[in-house]
Amino acid sequence: MRSWEDLFSPPQLNLSEVPISLLAYIGDEVMSLYVKVHFAYLIKPSAIEREVRKRVSKKGQAELLERVKDLLNEEEMSVVKRAMNSKAATRHGNDPLYRRSTGLEALIGYLYIKGDVEKLEKILLLSVGNER
Repeated sequence: MRSWEDLFSPPQLNLSEVPISLLAYIGDEVMSLYVKVHFAYLIKPSAIEREVRKRVSKKGQAELLERVKDLLNEEEMSVVKRAMNSKAATRHGNDPLYRRSTGLEALIGYLYIKGDVEKLEKILLLSVGNER
């Protein structure tokens, strides 16, 4: 029988070959699932969804990126910058919130695929208001 870790383990990919848009897509889903599970104690899906909308939105993610920038190393900041300047981030014009939220999503996707659970957990805990 497989464990939860097996079920949700990141795929074995060469990070240098993964498109930044895929990192952002995966990062958005990882963050969304984390926030939903964290607030499951609220029981009502509508209450959980309110919390998700606050945090997994361009405004919430852009604010979180500003809070975590000092935690990032050079390689992680490079991912954020690439994402902020990507075609996906500029698809909505030059909206600075959208660009920063795309940067955060790509960072989360990058950390997930890389398997950096410690850094990923720090960022996700900050997204729900817990600082460990």
